Amino acid sequence: MAIRQKLSDEDRDELTKDVNDLDKVYLEKMKKDGMDPKWMEQFRDLSLEMDKHKNEK
Repeated sequence: MAIRQKLSDEDRDELTKDVNDLDKVYLEKMKKDGMDPKWMEQFRDLSLEMDKHKNEK
């Protein structure tokens, strides 16, 4: 599992570096589809906030 994580971390950019793997794929698809970068940043921020709350419980 650690190897898989390391490999997936190498291809992350500023937008996807902290999000989980599923949200990373979703953000990459949004980028490919030409989504406004501000919407992608908002999605990233919400995703990180939700993960934070999930980990607190």
